[in-house]
Order: sequence, then C-alpha cells, then structure tokens
Amino acid sequence: MTLLGPVLVILLCLAAEAFFSGSEIGIVSADQMKLRHEAAKGSKGARLALAMLKKPEWLLSTTLVGTNICVVTTTTVATAVVMQLFGESYSWLAIFFAAPLIWVFGEIVPKSVFQQLADALTTKIVFVLRTASYLFYPILLLFSGLTLLLAKIFDGEPVKNPFTLREQIFTMMGIPSAEGDILPVEKAMIRRVFNFTETTAGDVMVPLIDVVGIEHTASCGEAKRLAAERAHNRLPVYEDRIDRMVGVVNALEFMLEDEKKPIESYIHPARYVPGSKRIDDLLVDFRKEGDKMAVVVDEFGGAQGIVTLEDIIEEVVGEIEDEHDTGERNLQWIKKLGERDCLASARIECETLKEKLGISLPEGDYETLAGFLLEIAKDIPAEGITLRFRNISFTIERATEKAIQEVRIRWSPE
Repeated sequence: MTLLGPVLVILLCLAAEAFFSGSEIGIVSADQMKLRHEAAKGSKGARLALAMLKKPEWLLSTTLVGTNICVVTTTTVATAVVMQLFGESYSWLAIFFAAPLIWVFGEIVPKSVFQQLADALTTKIVFVLRTASYLFYPILLLFSGLTLLLAKIFDGEPVKNPFTLREQIFTMMGIPSAEGDILPVEKAMIRRVFNFTETTAGDVMVPLIDVVGIEHTASCGEAKRLAAERAHNRLPVYEDRIDRMVGVVNALEFMLEDEKKPIESYIHPARYVPGSKRIDDLLVDFRKEGDKMAVVVDEFGGAQGIVTLEDIIEEVVGEIEDEHDTGERNLQWIKKLGERDCLASARIECETLKEKLGISLPEGDYETLAGFLLEIAKDIPAEGITLRFRNISFTIERATEKAIQEVRIRWSPE
C-alpha cells in the first residue's frame, strides 16, 4: 500500500506530460483557417486558440515548463520508489524504469495522437493551457525576457513564412463560409495573384510565330491598313526578318499623314527584356517609362516574342476581351461538341485543359497542348492524324507545315 501514492503520482505526471507535449504539437498543427472560420461562428475555443497562436513563444514556453515539471517529478518519484525497494545503491535502475514510460506515454504516443486530431482537440485543450499559463506566469515572464534579450544580442528578427500564408489561403478556398463558397473565378484570380511574382516574360509572351509586325521601310498607309486589319494600334517594327525587331510604331500617331510617307520617323525604340525577367518587375518598368510593349529576346539577342501591358494584367484578372478582340486573338479557346467531345486551340495551356475539362497531361518540357502532341508524335502531325494517350484521342483538325492549330479532343471514362 505504501507504493500506491508514488505510483499514482507517476501516472498523474505522465498524463500531464502527455497533455503538454501533445498540446504543443496539436495547436501548432491545427488549421488556422478552420479556426478562424469556427471563431467567426462564435467558438470561444477557436478564438482562444488564435489568440495563443499570436504569441507562439508564450504558448511553447507554457508547454515546455509543464512538460519539464512533469518529467522531473516522474524521475524523482521513480528514483525514490526504486531506492525504497532495492536500496540506494540501485537508484540507477530508475532510469530504465522511468525513461521508457516518459518517451512512449509522455512524448511519442500523445504527440502522434494530438497531431492526427489537431483540429478536433485544439478548441478543447486551449482552456487548460490558458489556465496553466496563468499558473506558470512568473516562470514564463522570465523565459520571455530571456528570449528577447538573446534575440537582441544576436540581432535576430522573427520571420513570417509567406508560403505558410499561401497554403492557408489555398486551404481556405475549399472551406465554405457563411456567405457561400468562393466562386471559381475568384479562386482562379487568387491563384494567379500568388503566381504573379513567379511568372516570367517568357511565360506570357506572344510567340514570334503569332506576332504581327511591319518592315521598317513600310509606308504609313501600309502600317494603317495592317493595324486596322489586325485591330492593333501598336505594331512591332523589324528589319529584314521578324526576329530582328528594332522598334514599335503607334498607328494613331500617323493616322492623318500621307499614306506614302515612310514610318521611320514614327518608330519608337523597342524595350528588350530576357525571357527570364519577372513580369512584376516588368510592370514596374512599364509604369516608370510609360511603355506598353517589350520585345522578349534570347541569349543571342534574337527576338522570341513580344509581351504587352495587357498580357501582364491578364495574368491576374484573366483574359480581357474588348471590342477589338477577335476569335483569332484568343488563342486559348475550347468549344464543347458533346459530353466528352470538344474542339480546342492547340495553344491552350495544359493547366487550363485540366481546369476546364479535367484532362491531366503528364509534365514535360512544354506548356501547351501543341507542345504535348509534338512530344508524343515526335513530328508535326498533319491534318486528320489521330494521336492517343491513355483514354484520350487527339485528332488534328487544322495544322500548317510549321504548327498545330486546332485539335479535336475525345475521351472516355477511365
């Protein structure tokens, strides 16, 4: 009977240690977006958890102090029990008795359980943690002061991880709110905003094969007719070949000029940028210089395509259609022909194909449907050729000697 008291103390300390060590992992692992959602619905536990997460050093100090108190108490009592049973010379046996209990039941098992059930347990355990933080207040105050002192000594600054915020927002987009789900168009815009700073000029440029330009020796009349035909007021100007762009003309500047007058005096110097330039930096340059078009060049100085202010804006808001836009300009169209049958532009991006049709293509050194088809065909397929991938058939409806233009896509359930 004399051992009943110490055994109960050990069990109680193990339970308390399990609570503190598990709570530490549980609250940190909890989905903060779900907590905010629950807090908005009136959950006191969620509000308290969010308040504690705003001061992580206070939270971690509470669990650390609680865990250490329990470990020290368990070890001390276990040592006393061993000494009572076997004598002082065998006190070292307490290590073999207490250590497995502390590691397994006080650390490993509770941390695993609390991590798996973090969202469900967090709103319940925070009340006990808050009470413990009040009990440990003097010790926590000392820890907090010591932490700040060390931070100043080592000139440390807490860093918030932007990628954590990104993942939390992406998670939030899948959580229904009181006002209803986030609309698909809003979700797409949110994703585009986060991808904006990772997007390069090469990703959004109009490739050279689709660029409409004019020879530098052309007349104002020729430039006006081309601008009217293509519904573009700005035209890239080249020498001899389209990949040798030397500038840009604005047809509005010579609209009233003699049609035979050369355009040379109206050519503005072109802005050249590498394909690796980020579009957020390019947007800043456009605003500073008042430019609206840039020529994307490769490492040898040859033009790869052009990027406009509208191309950059569309990376956030999506495709902008105005009265001048034509079906030819919109290179990423899909026309549904049946439940699992459609006609699509070969220039449609693989990611867009997945979003709109649920068709997943393997990753590779390509971004568009045309690139994927060239990869599996190992050649430029002629019109009428059908290529197959898994349960999907791709029939080339329109193509030239240089490129695939339109593809009919048919697929069956997997």
